[in-house]
Amino acid sequence: MQIFTSVGAVTPHAHGLDATLEKGWRLRIHAMDTHLLRVVVEPEAGLPVDRTWMVAPEGDVPWEGRNREDLAGFSPPVVTHGARDGATTLTAGDFRLTLHHAPVRLEVEQRVSGAWQPWFTDRGTGGFALAEHGSRVRHFQHRPEGDRHFGLGDKTGPLDRTGRRFRLLQLDALGYDAEASDPLYKHVPYVLVQSGGVSGGMFYDSLAPMTFDLGNERSNYHGIYRYVEIEEKGLDLWLIAGPDVASVTKRFTSLVGRPALSPRWSFGFAFTTMHHADDPNAQDVIANFAERCRAEQIPISAIHFGSGYSSKGKRRYVFTWNKDKFPDATALFAKLRNLGFPTVANIKPVLIDDHPDYASVKAAGGFIKDAAGEPVLEQFWDGMGSYLDFTNPEMIRWWQERLKAQVLDAGFDAGWNDNNEYEVGREDSVATGFGTPLDATATRPLNALLMTRATYEATLARKPEARPFTISRAGPPGIQRYGETWSGDNLTSWHTLKWNIRNGLSMALSGMSKVGHDIGGFTGPRPNPELLCRFVEMMALHPRAVMNSWKPDVGEGHLAATLPWTHPEVVPHIRAALSLRTTFLPLMYALAHQAHVDGSPIIRPLFHDFPDDPRAYDEHDAMMLGPDVLFSPVVIEGAREKTQYLPAGPAGWIHYQTGKLHAAGSTVTVPAELGAPPVFIRAGAALVLASATPDVKPHDAPARRLYLAIAGQHGSGTGAHFEDDGVSFAFNTGGALELGLTLAWDADSISVTLKRPAGNWPLPSESDWQVDAPGLGKRRLALKLG
Repeated sequence: MQIFTSVGAVTPHAHGLDATLEKGWRLRIHAMDTHLLRVVVEPEAGLPVDRTWMVAPEGDVPWEGRNREDLAGFSPPVVTHGARDGATTLTAGDFRLTLHHAPVRLEVEQRVSGAWQPWFTDRGTGGFALAEHGSRVRHFQHRPEGDRHFGLGDKTGPLDRTGRRFRLLQLDALGYDAEASDPLYKHVPYVLVQSGGVSGGMFYDSLAPMTFDLGNERSNYHGIYRYVEIEEKGLDLWLIAGPDVASVTKRFTSLVGRPALSPRWSFGFAFTTMHHADDPNAQDVIANFAERCRAEQIPISAIHFGSGYSSKGKRRYVFTWNKDKFPDATALFAKLRNLGFPTVANIKPVLIDDHPDYASVKAAGGFIKDAAGEPVLEQFWDGMGSYLDFTNPEMIRWWQERLKAQVLDAGFDAGWNDNNEYEVGREDSVATGFGTPLDATATRPLNALLMTRATYEATLARKPEARPFTISRAGPPGIQRYGETWSGDNLTSWHTLKWNIRNGLSMALSGMSKVGHDIGGFTGPRPNPELLCRFVEMMALHPRAVMNSWKPDVGEGHLAATLPWTHPEVVPHIRAALSLRTTFLPLMYALAHQAHVDGSPIIRPLFHDFPDDPRAYDEHDAMMLGPDVLFSPVVIEGAREKTQYLPAGPAGWIHYQTGKLHAAGSTVTVPAELGAPPVFIRAGAALVLASATPDVKPHDAPARRLYLAIAGQHGSGTGAHFEDDGVSFAFNTGGALELGLTLAWDADSISVTLKRPAGNWPLPSESDWQVDAPGLGKRRLALKLG
């Protein structure tokens, strides 16, 4: 690769600068906000794709993409320019950038508490390099010892990515190793870099395959470095100021779009398995499962259907029904509604070559095509098929019409976008691109994003008053604007249980707040009783909790499925873990609303909320649920206790199960029997929890329990609560209860005040609340509503 060795002419302007480089290339730097810089390195003809579908400062983008140069939604500050020997400087808001002329490299500082602190500098031997014929670009940066690297979405291994190399290329990674496999399902070209205590985000706005080497590669001639390689002609880099992890994360979601607020039922425990819909008697199998859930008092909120409702033999024909397996789907949906179950349908973006609609879609130009204009055929589900092209408006309409007619009107409440990694291998494949053809292999994530949007908007169009629910397995930043995601087809093992925690936290730090993992493991052996119970426990406080399995080597038909009662001896413990979920669901839902408003992740690593505690950055089999709840699931076989470090800072941590107070900054060992994963509450927290744990519609359990975390002779704290009807958009116009909680205590009394800063939802009376205050003792309790 050829390093750009020198800067030619530099042209300052009010919001940045332009500079010429070798071979007709140019460098453009633009201050987009006080905390945002955009750096573009491009050939004379400009970037290969002049639109973006990921950058969405106004909440969303046009279907055909947003012009990369569009300033709408941004507030570019006026910059100050300067010069020194061999360099040009630019100061804007929280950034000071130095462009070194020979070789071409950047040096970036952040303003922290009024002082400039270094954040990163490009490699001293040159920051930008161009492959022969310009087909690939690399960005090299110096990597000081001690730098930490987070993000990249659904990647495996430790949260700190330092020392590893990652490939961004969407694949259907069935049975992946949750510690080591790469790549996986998503395309998230975002890394949060912490250097010298200063955090910032680097987002490369490209849908092309990429490589992030965060210290795996070394060279004696270039020092210690990291690099990003983009497999297209040019790069479009967004720099996001912190200086802390929480600020960077919120600002990143502001750039790519806040997470949607899903209906409340989607926060309850849900179930699916391929084996049920694949069974020859699928309708009866699913109905019997739903009835047994109620008989067994399993607190379950929804049932998701595998794609077997559309199968003939082993092949899947999206938007069709197998009437032999489902002779009376209308009656089935009526029964499920009567039992209180919303339903979700698995849908796929491929038509098998003998699909009844294949010829008509081909005639309409609706598939990804080769250079000759013929549909590209790829291996898919026991046959060859062609991927639908969602950059063709005709196919968006076709998809939405079929979704309405065959899925939503048939009785389903939502669609589940699956197998949408778009594994198109032909290098000559082309997408319509809304009139400007796009290289289909370089835009795999785009079709996954647009498929998810098409499903979301079709669901919304059918019921405009109801918030849609949808899911996508693949896609880039932006899928969170429409729905949730998960870590794909995980392997049943204790190893997966441990490492999936980090996988989910990485997605949460990457803007995908509503995440989870298949309970019990999707593929592999049947989980033993203890492992199944621990999987349920781990997912009890994750935003998404769905039991899902496909285990063709375990048994025949529906008997191979992993079920809540697969092992009767642990059913009481599974029920207890799901009741814990119901108890904390009001908090989870309030945090989801907060994520929708400002991008704060629902779950997050310990260092997100305790950045000044060095031990919070250690590897923990734990996570925070919001700022006040530390969840420490058991991931070791045979363990009946858990050792956990409790971050320094609060007045202490209360073990939820026993009410015992533990010192902050200490390592403790607590009981962890089956069904009781350790939960710790930060001293000073005021939480609103469910005051009942019903097994029918547990997501609608009343939230009238105040949990007050009291520690020591005196102290104070705050909390927040949000509730609404759980289904509509009325919360946007005041149709919600938003409470601010203020807690204070001394040796004699405890006072808690609930004030409604917003919303016109009915305010509960004082008698509606039940108070749980470990450490209350003989203190007087005063509850005030404002």
